[in-house]
Order: sequence, then structure tokens, then C-alpha cells
Amino acid sequence: MLTSTFSNTAPWQRLVPRGRRDLRLASGLVLFTYLTLHLACHALGLVSLGLAERALRVTVLVWHSVPGTVLLCAAVAVHVSLALVAVYDRRTLRMPPLQALRIALGLSMPFALIGHFIVTRYAFERYGLAGEYGRVVPGLWSKGTSGVALALLAPGWIHGCLGLRFAFGHRITSSRVPFLAFGAALLLPVLAAVGFVTMARELESRPQGYEATSVAVDSRRDASLAETREHALLVYGGFIFLIVVGRTWRRVVERRRKSVVWIRYPGRTVSVPRGWTVLEASRSFGIAHQAMCGGRARCTTCRVRVVEGASHCPAPNDDEQRALDRIAASSESIRLACQLRPVGDIEVEPVLSSALGHGEAAPPPLRPTEIEAMLLLVDVRVDGASGGSPPSAHDTIYALGRCLHIAEAAAADAGAKVHRHSPTRWILVLASGADRAAARDRVLAAARRIERDAAHLRASLADDLGVRIHTALALHAGRVVRGAIGVGAPVLVGEAVDDLERVRGGALADAPFVVSRSAAADGWADVGLAWNAPAGDGDAPAVTWAAAPLEPARPP
Repeated sequence: MLTSTFSNTAPWQRLVPRGRRDLRLASGLVLFTYLTLHLACHALGLVSLGLAERALRVTVLVWHSVPGTVLLCAAVAVHVSLALVAVYDRRTLRMPPLQALRIALGLSMPFALIGHFIVTRYAFERYGLAGEYGRVVPGLWSKGTSGVALALLAPGWIHGCLGLRFAFGHRITSSRVPFLAFGAALLLPVLAAVGFVTMARELESRPQGYEATSVAVDSRRDASLAETREHALLVYGGFIFLIVVGRTWRRVVERRRKSVVWIRYPGRTVSVPRGWTVLEASRSFGIAHQAMCGGRARCTTCRVRVVEGASHCPAPNDDEQRALDRIAASSESIRLACQLRPVGDIEVEPVLSSALGHGEAAPPPLRPTEIEAMLLLVDVRVDGASGGSPPSAHDTIYALGRCLHIAEAAAADAGAKVHRHSPTRWILVLASGADRAAARDRVLAAARRIERDAAHLRASLADDLGVRIHTALALHAGRVVRGAIGVGAPVLVGEAVDDLERVRGGALADAPFVVSRSAAADGWADVGLAWNAPAGDGDAPAVTWAAAPLEPARPP
């Protein structure tokens, strides 16, 4: 049954972090909120120093409270710890450039945060020095380090923006959101920098100068703060050093033990150390493999079908299982390549096609074959829910992908092949041979399953994405030729394919299932079916069809 555990979950339960991935996302959102408010206070300096000070007092009141302090400290500890553990868990550092940039900026971000924490919160708790612009800005401006202080905020800001893109980019429902988000991500740090400089010049222009507007810090306190900052940076640098040493030692041990597994792809076999994910193996050997979310079990575009060696695949973890439940994976052989760490030799097949990677052999061309077959046309339309605005392109592609998965699962059970006639139309083909009635019964079973699963998916997509899908099915029988053009996907041609289009095109818009007379022959009762005989198209013969229930009446 195509039910989604995510759609059946209460809204408040979706906000509760479950697993390392959700904890890292939740803690990152807290830190990004903190940084956004910090930059917003800087930007208000463009209006006036007084307004910026008042905004800063409000944010300080929030973050210096007991709940705010606990939340912020916990977010820092959790996010940094899980980030270091994630870097250690990676078996290869080969990854897309944006993801590599995000990780590099994330590792460098604490160097800026540690210094900022020491001169603000730690100085307040230890020496009672208020975190006000009247104290902090003159100190940085007079020492000529204001530019460095502002530049150190860039890694955290870019890291946070990239993290949001990887986490939520595949779920954006409006095509205008990316442009607005990019504009905000670009303007806020610029306005913050200009606001900081404006406040510094305003303080410098006052008659009393810096000395009267700032609280003097004696040399002993200054030295103590600098020493504390150096010790904190050394501790963090030590953690990074331990990660590097641990990764090196693990690599040496694995090579000595020769603990490798073989992963067989279509047309290629590679060996990797035990503990690597299938996605890491693909990236390490240049095998094209989709992964929109960067390999964090969110987008499910990296999913593979385990053809052999299922016993060598550990059970899905919580993150992978929730992602598989969300797409209603109907088979236990479907796994996420970014989470699957085989302990023995396996054979996998990527579910979503991708461009051929370097060194990857093209599949052999399919020779044209003429067959007598049952043809089931699956016609899908994606609209906005409740007559609203049209869905975004991302949501449309996602919905069509879910529908295609339903059609593929039904075809696999019936022993049929799926041909993508167009982005929204697919044809299930089942060779009928001499027993057309038996082939028709199998295709009808597939049609009933598609209609049932599409009904569940229709409710899920309406709740989760605000989109509505409409499906229509048409059944026909005839002779077709199956082959390939170049190295592309198999194609289906023949007069029966054209007749199938005429059957669907001539049907009423509200007819969910229509059948041609040629498909209904050999045992299907004509009782209750209102046959239509539209005129042929030019020299094409007329095709007789009827709207029918998916549970046809049988002769006694």
C-alpha cells in the first residue's frame, strides 16, 4: 500500500529531531538564526547607532537568558561534534565542489566564532563587560581589525546558506523562492558590513572620541582574553588533528587487512574498503550517480536497486528508512546509495538514470523486435490543489517521479516493460503471444494496482506539496516494434501505438479507464459497455473504444 509515514505523522512530530542528520540540521538552524540576527543588528547601523544598540539589547536579552544560553551552547556543541564525526565517517573526500566548499567553510567557522565568543559573552560573564556596539566597535576599529572580524563571519554565513540549499532546495514549491533567497543571502552581509563601518565612523566623529564611548579594558584583562582565545583555538585545532590522524590510521589498517568489498554496477565492477557507502564508491571511481541533497538521505535521488547480495546489506538506519517510507518504496531491494554500506560483495543498479561518467561503458544497443502485445497507456496530469496556482517545476517533476515509480512497480509484478512515451505518458507493454486473455488479465491487474496506489499518492501529495495528480488509463492490443535509437532508452513504434493514442484522445475527459474493442476480445463480456466508433484520422482506420470499470463483468 502506497502510504507515507511522513504524511501520517502529526505536524508537531515532524519538528522533533530524529537521528544525527536531524540533530545537525536543527542545531544548524539555531546557529544560522543567531548569525542572521547578529548581521541584522549590524545592518541597522545604517539607520542609526541608537537603533542598532536597541536591536542588539533585544537579541542579547534573548540569547543571554537561561533558555537562550542552553539552546545556543547545545547547538554549538551538537553541530560541531556531529560535523567532525561526519567528516571522520566519510571514506572518500571526493565530492561535488559545492559540498566540499560547505564542509571546508564549516570547519573554519569555529575559528571565527571562538574569537567572537571570547570578546563578547565570555568577557561579559568574566569581567562584566557589556556586549554593546559602543565598546566592541571602537576596539576593533582602532586596532584595524574590523575588516578581519567582518570577513570571519563570511564562512559561517556561506556555510549556513549552502546547508539550507542542500536541506530544503529540493522541496521549494515556488520558482521565485530561490531568487529571493539569493538576494537576501547576498544583501544581508553587505548591509551588515556597511552598517558596521557607519557606526564606527559615527563614534569616531563624536567629540569625546573612542575613550568616552567605550569601556576601557586594562592590559591584564586584554592579555587574559587573548590567552583564553588561544587556548580555545588550540583545543578545536586538536580535535581536527585527531580527525585527520584517525582517518589516516583507519586507511592504513584497512589496507593491511585488505578488507574490501566488490560493488558491481551495470557495465562496471569496483572494489572499495568495507565501510564505504555505494555513493562514495560511485564518486571515487567517476561513476555518474545523482544525489541532489549531497548524500544526506533527504532527496532519495541516489536510490539503487540491490540486484544481488541483499544479505550483505545492513538494515536501513532511521534516516534511510524514513526517506524510503516517504517515497513509498515497495521493495526491500530499493536502498539509498548514500546510506548503504555493504559488508560483502553486492550488485546494484541506479534507479534514476544519469549521464555516463568517465570510464563507464555504454549499454549495448537494443535490437528491434516485433511482438504482439497488450498495451496500457498511463496518462498523468499534475495541477495545483483546489484550483490554486500551477505547481512549481520541481514539484511537478517530483510528483511525476512518484507516479512513474507506481507504474514501474505494477509493471514489474505483471512482467511488463515500461516505455516513456512522453514526460507525462508511459506505456506498459506485455507480450501476449497466443494467450491474449491471460496477458490482458495481468495488465488489468497492473491497471487496478496503479489506480489504487495513485489514489493513496493523490492524498499524500495534496497534503505534503499542495499538488493534485489525475491519472487516466487506456488499454489496447496490437503489434508493435520495440527497439532503440542510438544509445538512448528503448522506444516503441507501430500502428498499435498510434491507435492507443486515438483511444485515449477520443475518450471523455472524465473517463479514468477506457478499453479498445481489440483488447476486449477473447472472453471479455460486452455487457454494459457503450462502444464508440469515432471516425478515422485521414487514412488511419477507426478505433472502437468504450469506457469501462477496472473490474469488468465476466460472462457466466
